[in-house]
Amino acid sequence: MAQGGGPGLNHHAPFPEQRGALDVIQVGPGGARARDGGTRAGNESYLVYGQILHAPCDGTVISAAGHVDDQEPGIIRYQPPYGNHVFIDTGAEVVKLAHLRRGTVTVAAGDPVRAGQVLGEVGNSGNTTEPHLHIHAERDGLGLDLEFTGITGPLCRGRTVRT
Repeated sequence: MAQGGGPGLNHHAPFPEQRGALDVIQVGPGGARARDGGTRAGNESYLVYGQILHAPCDGTVISAAGHVDDQEPGIIRYQPPYGNHVFIDTGAEVVKLAHLRRGTVTVAAGDPVRAGQVLGEVGNSGNTTEPHLHIHAERDGLGLDLEFTGITGPLCRGRTVRT
């Protein structure tokens, strides 16, 4: 996990709805994010790129997009900021999953989803510099702290979570 915490560690913190946002990456031996020894030459070199994304909760899809091109690492497209995404309304909050891989989103607005259902693949679309999964939950425009079953304590920069 990257991000979490206050504005010193979290570029999402200035946005009230993203206060508890996390950017999820995957690391290999020695903490490398890429297969190619760390040069990170293209999206496919990132361990997280193309990883299957499962719904983290039950709910109804209120927005989904899968048509935005993935850009190369280091290239930023500010619009649309979420890129390919799935937003799930749980009835209590909205969970937003963003920067998915083009052409892999499997749901559409109005679809019911169940926790564990495949939603797509992690990509590099939207306002991002490298492949990762952005996740946050919000209610009434304010960000919420994320809770993960079986994981205790804060999720913050530098903490390794194994699933």
